[in-house]
Amino acid sequence: MLPVERVIGEEGLAATSGGLKLAMRLPWYRSLPFSVVEVGSLEIDGKAVDLSDARIEYDGAQWPLSENGEKVDTFWFIRDSAFLILPAQTADVGSDHEVSLNLFVSPPYIPGMKRTNPQMSTLTVAA
Repeated sequence: MLPVERVIGEEGLAATSGGLKLAMRLPWYRSLPFSVVEVGSLEIDGKAVDLSDARIEYDGAQWPLSENGEKVDTFWFIRDSAFLILPAQTADVGSDHEVSLNLFVSPPYIPGMKRTNPQMSTLTVAA
């Protein structure tokens, strides 16, 4: 899989005291502001995950996923993972789960483009 096709980060899925933490990668060839990246859907073991309380974590900062469209001055660099924090989700460390994530990218320099980027992977929950 080419880096621009991957949306699930190498760090995978982790159990934390604040819920599950899923690594995401920017599926584009250059850095973009977070405002042009949309988390379309997330499924764990075939069940849709409610993202209403989800948060984004990047470079030491966190914000509600619902505010991602306002992050015009916060850039996601292509070599970095961002993390989707899922407070309502839990899983046992060491358990395997099928994760399906879909991100949409709308580069500001290509008017009207909305690229869909789905990926499914089996991940083992880390501590």
